[in-house]
Amino acid sequence: MILVTGATGPVGREVARLLCGKRPLRLLARDPGRVRVTGPGVETVRADYADRASLDAALRGVDAALLVTNRVTEPDDARFVRAARDAGVRHVVKLSMLAVTEPAADDLITRTQCRNEDVIRESGLAWTFLRARTFMSNTLSWAPGIRTEGVVRALYGTSRVACVDPRDIAAVAVRALTEPGRHEGRAYGLSGPEAISAADQTAQLAQILGRPLRFEELTRSEALSWSICSSVLRAVIWTRKPTWLRGTSG
Repeated sequence: MILVTGATGPVGREVARLLCGKRPLRLLARDPGRVRVTGPGVETVRADYADRASLDAALRGVDAALLVTNRVTEPDDARFVRAARDAGVRHVVKLSMLAVTEPAADDLITRTQCRNEDVIRESGLAWTFLRARTFMSNTLSWAPGIRTEGVVRALYGTSRVACVDPRDIAAVAVRALTEPGRHEGRAYGLSGPEAISAADQTAQLAQILGRPLRFEELTRSEALSWSICSSVLRAVIWTRKPTWLRGTSG
């Protein structure tokens, strides 16, 4: 049995789709109604990292698990690996970030992921780390501004990052989950083919769409005023500029 956490997110959802019908699969979500992957051998469970009883039920009979966490103020990785170890889980594949390999990285999210990796290493469980750059799919949040105003607004518009498609991350995760003995104790850096800035992406979108688009750099205050601003984005905004957004990144 494989457990997929983050089953409503861009990586977990794609992992579930790729594994559906091929392996016994359990999908963990805080809101199972949002899970869109169904099929033979697929089970959806309601659980929360802060609810140990729900974790115990979700992990029963699980051999390998994809772990996705994003709450920087909660010890969710520690909660999960304690429950996983007690449940007899063999292997945890952890979605992390590539910035943990950069000695100068000191923003809140990177520090949190460094601690999370340490927790998993010290758990006694077999582990694989998928260290990803920023998701390409994050740019979908630009769609309303493009559609209504012809404007892309973002933080750090001149910083170049080799963003990665979540589908590529998911493909690596599936191999790590389904090839026992080949990926344990390994960390994979996952990035896109080219480092590109938000301003350059805007220019490319304008060419593809055949219409003029304008890029506007957001201030921190402006970004925080967005109603869609997530807790993760707030952590980025309120720390000084993350190392993976300072200049060119791989």
